[in-house]
Amino acid sequence: MTWTDNVVRYVLDIELCPRCNARSWGGAPALRGGVCARCGADLREAGPDLWAASEALAAAARRRQAVIDALPTAAAAPAAPAVPVAAAPTASVPATAPAGAASVERPRSAVSLQSVLAVVGAGLLAVAAIVFTFLNPDLTDFSTRTTIIAVVTAVFLGGAWLLHSRRLQFSAEAVGALGMVFLALDVWAFSRVAPAGTSAWFFGALGLALSGTAMVAVGARMRMRTWLWSGLVGLAIVPALVGYGFDELRVIRPGDLAVTWGHVAVVFAGWVLIELARPLARRVGSPLRADRIALTVLQLAAVLLALFVALGVWTFRAADLRLESAAVLAALAAAALLSTRGVAAVMWTVVGGVLATLALLQVALALPILEDWQPVALAVAATLPVVAASLLRRTGTVHRTALLVTQLCVAGLVATPTVLLTMARGVTALVEAWSSREPWTVDADTATGFLVTVLALVVIAAGAWAASRGARSPVAAASLAVLARWVVVPAAAGLPLVVPGHVAVTIGGSLVMSVAATLLLLVVPPVRGSRRSLRAPIATVAYGGIVEAVAFSWPHAEIAAVAGAASIAALALAARTASPRIRPLHTALGFGYAIIAGAAALSLTGLGTLPVLCLLTSGAALAAIAASLTSWLPVGSWYAVLGVTAVPFAIGVVSVLVERSGWTALSTGIILLLAVTLLLTRRTGTGLALRAAAAALIVPALAVMVVCLTAQFLTVSGSPYALVIIAVLVACALPTTGLVRAGLVGYGLPQPTADAVRLAIEGSSLLTGAIAVVLSLVRVAAGLEIAFVVLLVLGIGAAATALWMRRRYGWWTASAAWTGALWCVWALAGVTVVEPYLLPPALAAVTVGSILLARRRTRAPRSAAALVATGLGIAVVPSLALLAITGNGTGTSFASAPELWRALALLAAGVVLVVLAALVTRPVGAEPTGFEPIRRALLLAAVVAAAAGTVQGVRLGWELDPLPVADMHRMAQVVGFAVLAAGIAAAAAALAVTAGNRSRWVFAPALLFLALGPMTAIRDDPTSIWTLWGLELALLLVMIATTWRARGHAVHLPPVWFQWALAWTVAVTAWSPREILRVEGFSLPLGIALVIVGAIAFTRGRRDDEVRTLNTWPIGFTGSWATLAPGIVATLLPSVMATFTDPQTWRAILVIAFALVAVLAGARKTLAAPFILGISALPLEILVVFLVQLGDTINPLLWWITLATAGIVLLVIAVGWERRTGADASLAARIRDLR
Repeated sequence: MTWTDNVVRYVLDIELCPRCNARSWGGAPALRGGVCARCGADLREAGPDLWAASEALAAAARRRQAVIDALPTAAAAPAAPAVPVAAAPTASVPATAPAGAASVERPRSAVSLQSVLAVVGAGLLAVAAIVFTFLNPDLTDFSTRTTIIAVVTAVFLGGAWLLHSRRLQFSAEAVGALGMVFLALDVWAFSRVAPAGTSAWFFGALGLALSGTAMVAVGARMRMRTWLWSGLVGLAIVPALVGYGFDELRVIRPGDLAVTWGHVAVVFAGWVLIELARPLARRVGSPLRADRIALTVLQLAAVLLALFVALGVWTFRAADLRLESAAVLAALAAAALLSTRGVAAVMWTVVGGVLATLALLQVALALPILEDWQPVALAVAATLPVVAASLLRRTGTVHRTALLVTQLCVAGLVATPTVLLTMARGVTALVEAWSSREPWTVDADTATGFLVTVLALVVIAAGAWAASRGARSPVAAASLAVLARWVVVPAAAGLPLVVPGHVAVTIGGSLVMSVAATLLLLVVPPVRGSRRSLRAPIATVAYGGIVEAVAFSWPHAEIAAVAGAASIAALALAARTASPRIRPLHTALGFGYAIIAGAAALSLTGLGTLPVLCLLTSGAALAAIAASLTSWLPVGSWYAVLGVTAVPFAIGVVSVLVERSGWTALSTGIILLLAVTLLLTRRTGTGLALRAAAAALIVPALAVMVVCLTAQFLTVSGSPYALVIIAVLVACALPTTGLVRAGLVGYGLPQPTADAVRLAIEGSSLLTGAIAVVLSLVRVAAGLEIAFVVLLVLGIGAAATALWMRRRYGWWTASAAWTGALWCVWALAGVTVVEPYLLPPALAAVTVGSILLARRRTRAPRSAAALVATGLGIAVVPSLALLAITGNGTGTSFASAPELWRALALLAAGVVLVVLAALVTRPVGAEPTGFEPIRRALLLAAVVAAAAGTVQGVRLGWELDPLPVADMHRMAQVVGFAVLAAGIAAAAAALAVTAGNRSRWVFAPALLFLALGPMTAIRDDPTSIWTLWGLELALLLVMIATTWRARGHAVHLPPVWFQWALAWTVAVTAWSPREILRVEGFSLPLGIALVIVGAIAFTRGRRDDEVRTLNTWPIGFTGSWATLAPGIVATLLPSVMATFTDPQTWRAILVIAFALVAVLAGARKTLAAPFILGISALPLEILVVFLVQLGDTINPLLWWITLATAGIVLLVIAVGWERRTGADASLAARIRDLR
């Protein structure tokens, strides 16, 4: 059938909609009375005009085909230079024809359905032949195998020539490629006949050279791309085989030297063959891009292999082979730079630059110098190529920029170890200084090591500077100049250590270097006016010198005290170079280090840690008070002082947990004065947040003072007294916040500030009270009695706040406090079950909310509903969690009870909640009840309570609880609980749908409850496995029914992906014992069901108003990739993976059969997903079969027969297709037309 017949049949098809191409819709013809039932196209008026246009198009196509059939046949003329279209006779070419229309031969598309089928079919035949020849246990004679390979090679080469002569180019290329595979086997067989004393590699190289030359010549002559490609690749490999031969004969020492130079020769051979590809490309009429890329890949592989030996193996040899390695690297660099004339010039430039530098580095390592000075030699070797690249102006095909960047990167890699070495030596020196009891001194070896690294970094920095001078771009020059300065930074860090002597010399040198860098930034005009990127390295040196001096001075307090003052002075000078915006940071650092240096000085007096800390806190607080009452500090610096002061105070507060004394009370009292000062000061910059933070410190500071003073003056534990006092303090502070607000407003503060202060005092008071409650519960000296008193007092204070200050949070706080007091009473009474602690407040919340809704006393029914929802959650969720964790016991231990009282109570609660929800639920459109706001809460609580059935089933499945009925199968009892839980959840979902819920997730809990429990009861018995298998089928049937109904109606069941994932989980669980059923017993239903739902959506099509999301899949999706691909993958992939773990002959044949059916179905119905996935599954399964050792568990006879049959089928279809479509017909459109 020709293209013309296809066109005529399409345009004259009266049953096909011309707009959407639908033939049928909903089980009936798509065109009904002249209107398409799918897309709505109306043909009743435009039908005659459309039919006339279709007949005209068909007649034109037939006339065109008649002209084509009448074309004369003549021999092809020799290739000649292309002639412009304008120069050719134009009598037979219309003036409107596109350029190139007069050409006799149109370019073919390399990708089409039949070409893919031909390639895959030929591949299957090749694999079948290999299996028959090499893996057949009945065929062991070498001569017979060789003869079979030769005959098969001749058959395939002759077949390719025959197909080429019939102008079936696609099929010829596929069969020709198959012939190349067997030609390679012929070369291997020829190498096996090498005489004794001669390496088989030499015969292999000879055979590969002859066959490669022949294939290049014949391929160029016949324009067979696969032969030409194979010949070029084979010729490129020949030098490697020669090197392997010399290595086998051991005629060159060391042995792997020949192998390495063989790989080097492959790189040069690849360059020569790429140059040869230029005239061959003109002969073939193709740019030979694939051939050039293949040769380039071979070159890269040879480079990697040579580098593995030259830099890997030889490095660990006893003999010094660095010069040999340098020679190999230099040769590779030359070959790489020559290869820039071919493919990927930039890449080869980079490779050549790296290899050239590596060669110089190897020479540097071979120099007879001291090992300690090798970093300098390496730096020189890495810098020389940078300088050379910067001096070169013309480089031909070598990309100068890429070469320079490469050399700089390699130099950076050399500089990185040097920097790390400098850092390591600096850390070592610092460790020695800190571990020495006496002041540390820099010895000669340490100074020499730092001198070497400093010189190496200076050399590399000089190379970067030279590169900046030779850069063509101003941006590149500036970047390299900045890079050079940054390289000097680690050198500057090591500079103070190059002089042997006392550590004071090092500290002084660091500070002098810092001051010098600072003065350079402040005084020297060119530096002061330069860009920030150029100033940044110098500023880093300035600050780094201060850090270095502090680090080396700290181990000894007397040195730290003196050096600290000098470091702070240097920091103050360095701050002049910084922006005013970050100068407060300098203030914070300087003030903080002043405190630290003061601690070092105070440590010399013999005081303990806590007194020193409290004295430092007091001093910092006094300084902060002075700064708050005056304006001699800028606002930013003032804030920095306050922030630094907060650090020792916080440490002191934390220390109260360990030690409580009068020292802490002293520092806390001064902090309290600071807080009051900040609250009342009129200093510029005192904002709302600062005053609120200061106010928030007042009550906690008083509490800390109470704790410390009771511990200081009482001989017994002060917790029972201090906690009650703190509770009274908090209870008194909460109602008086209104007085504080009024006083602040009268003092002149804005009302928003007064309100913020009030909130801060209330928040800090509540936090203080909460801490007091925690301490009363955890402190042994307090106990539940003190906790009861504290909670009672806090509740009284909160209730007073609510009554007189109209603060509504007071009722909540009082409720929480009094509930805690009730719990203390329960604990004192010995109650151990959890529910008595939770149900009273929960029922109280539900009752209050329900009463508010019933009496309609609240203007915000949502708040009342939230109260009911909270109560329901407290009543149900903790009990469910306790059931999951501890079972049906008390909830305070993991001891299980024989009675399932908690699970049954929760299920009963779920039933009751469903009944209550049914009473308040009304259909859509009916007048809602007054309890409508709590309907959702009731339904949600019912679903949560129903989960108890699943949880109990899981516990029974895991044997955590005893079975209720001892003689009944465990799976049956678990399924019973699952069905009960799923029923309650389904009833709640049905009520939600009745009330108008349109979500697709309302029934998801029911499905989950039905599946989770039985999965945990899986055992190695038929009842359990078949039960889960039936559950899997039931879930898949529900999924199919959901998709079928979704074609034209709204559905409320979960999305297809969720249902399938749940069924997959059930299937995996049922398969886990690996008894009774193979994996296909579970995977095939999953895959076929997914294919069915995809097919339903594919035949339905997509409507204009449908939105495509994951939750709506597959409805609304079009194309085979979106609808059919998931099911095909789910069908094939498990069997492919199972072939690897459990290889069976029938399984491998099954995969091949399914893949072949998918390929044929895709080709027949023009479906992309089945065609491409089937094509992909064939080689994947074959690879897996070979990986699992064909012949052990897979029968080679049946396997090669299967492959041969599939290959013949595909090849016959491909050849027949190409013969029907014609030699000149491009089928690229068919690939694009795949749906």
